Amino acid sequence: MVARKIEEQHQPQIQPKKRIRHVRNPITTGEKAIVGLIAFVTFIVLGFMVNNFASLYTMNQENYRLEQTISQQKQVNEGLSLQVVELSAPDRILHIASEQLGMSLDDNKVKVVQN
Repeated sequence: MVARKIEEQHQPQIQPKKRIRHVRNPITTGEKAIVGLIAFVTFIVLGFMVNNFASLYTMNQENYRLEQTISQQKQVNEGLSLQVVELSAPDRILHIASEQLGMSLDDNKVKVVQN
C-alpha cells in the first residue's frame, strides 16, 4: 500500500479545462434602443401635458379675475346710470338754472323738438 500511495502522488493530476462561457444578454441592443426611445417620447408627452395643464390653470385664473372685474364694473355702471337719472330730472335742471345761474323760463321762446 505504501508503494501505491507513492505512485498515486507522482501521477500528474489532470486539471479540467476551463470553459469560457459566452452568456448572451437576454436584452439586445435594438430592444434597449426601442425602450429608450419609448421612455424619451413618454417624457416628452408628459412634459407637454404638464405644460398644457399649467397654461389651462393660468387661463382659468385670468378668466376668474376678468369676471370679477366685469362684475365690479357693472355695479359701477348701474350706480352711474342711477345718478344720470337723478341729475337729469327736469325740475332739478330748472331749479339750478333759475337759482344758481340766474336764468328765467320764457315760454314764448321755447320750441319743442321731437326726435
